[in-house]
Amino acid sequence: MRISLRALGAAACAYLAGAALGADAPLPRPLDQASADSMAERCFAGSHANSWPPFTIAVVDTGGALLLLRREDGASPVTADAALLKARTAARSGAPTQALVAMSQDSPTRDLLLLLQLTDDPGGIPIKAGGRVIGAIGVSGGSAEQDVGCANLGLAVLNGEKK
Repeated sequence: MRISLRALGAAACAYLAGAALGADAPLPRPLDQASADSMAERCFAGSHANSWPPFTIAVVDTGGALLLLRREDGASPVTADAALLKARTAARSGAPTQALVAMSQDSPTRDLLLLLQLTDDPGGIPIKAGGRVIGAIGVSGGSAEQDVGCANLGLAVLNGEKK
């Protein structure tokens, strides 16, 4: 998925202005605490099954407000900040954080990401319902592939997947 600077700027303006795109459409059910807990449990179970390192998992609502932050024993303390930043970036941009990597190679765009407190570090994935972002998950503690894999395991819970 490729995101242009214009699209990121438009998303940032909509976020900062508090605008709701498509406000006439019915709103999807918001992400709840039970769903966030289930996502974290699935991530941790998958982590252990794959012998991945300890993770921190953050789940945020559509505006980036924290719903859940869980750090496994042994996970570096800095992973808490990284997981939250990844989740907030995915919620605010509406795209996986790794989709921002190509954009961030450009210096003005990199500066914009820093200014808006966004990251291109893989492991943040938006949670969508009814075509709208209702939250996001951010995972930190492993390699980029492990972080993304763990986040996808958490999302699978919302899709009703057993494993």
